[in-house]
Amino acid sequence: MLGLASAILMPSTTRMLDQATAHAVFFEFQRDVSNLRREANRTGIALSIVDPAAVPDEAAGQRVITLRAPWRYTLAPTLDIAEGGVCGATTVNLLNGEVLVMTLRTRDGDCVFSRLQA
Repeated sequence: MLGLASAILMPSTTRMLDQATAHAVFFEFQRDVSNLRREANRTGIALSIVDPAAVPDEAAGQRVITLRAPWRYTLAPTLDIAEGGVCGATTVNLLNGEVLVMTLRTRDGDCVFSRLQA
């Protein structure tokens, strides 16, 4: 009986934990972008968030956001944040290892991301 209950509950519990982790990574990514937006607004210096596969040029204001392992992101085009904190349009793919978990897009120049797919 216990084995049957475990066989039924384990997959749904694992799925719920995976979804919770994905949402946590999304909110951490959003928080880090918001922090960089505030920095650009406070300092009056434009920033760019680049794809982590690129080597950022810190002197040119390029930054990479570090996600918890094994998560990573791809970004196209570079997310430019103007001196006043206004963001350009970009699309972000959040991946768990090599698996695409969600696609995000900025909206309204305010650095807030909308989820496009699961």
